[in-house]
Amino acid sequence: MFELRRAGVEDAETIAETVQLGFASFRAWAGASFDPPSTVMELPRIREGLGRPSTWALLALSGGEPAGHVAITQARERDEPRPDIPGLAHLWMLFVRPLWWGSGLAARLNALAVEQAAERGYEAMRLHTPAGNARARAFYEREGWHTDGIAIPEPLLGLDLVEYRRDL
Repeated sequence: MFELRRAGVEDAETIAETVQLGFASFRAWAGASFDPPSTVMELPRIREGLGRPSTWALLALSGGEPAGHVAITQARERDEPRPDIPGLAHLWMLFVRPLWWGSGLAARLNALAVEQAAERGYEAMRLHTPAGNARARAFYEREGWHTDGIAIPEPLLGLDLVEYRRDL
């Protein structure tokens, strides 16, 4: 049903569009006034991240059209100079376009990312998701992720995030 292929810097625009659709869906729980970062703002960050040697990313296509993507990278500290956190992978992005919500694609992408992190020798993984996104939080909890529930302000989104972790 879905074609999966490695994603690279050349896929940044497609990935940024999918991220934008995901951010726009946040209005359902964050309110109509939620103003997500624009694709123009996200694109350089996505290009930079996809170009990191530690990044692994997959693009999911359905009938040649983008359906979603997932990416992991080496976890780093939030504060500059952002040193690496040994043994910890970061689930950087997992977005599925709304047309494919409920299709099982997100679970498949999550499983592939967890498998890839284990193959790369990481001991654990982390991710950040909006504290108010009950749908995403329920998904990650079903998939074996755990959180302490402590809110972390994210100025770029204007939302609080929570961190989830899982052992590999």
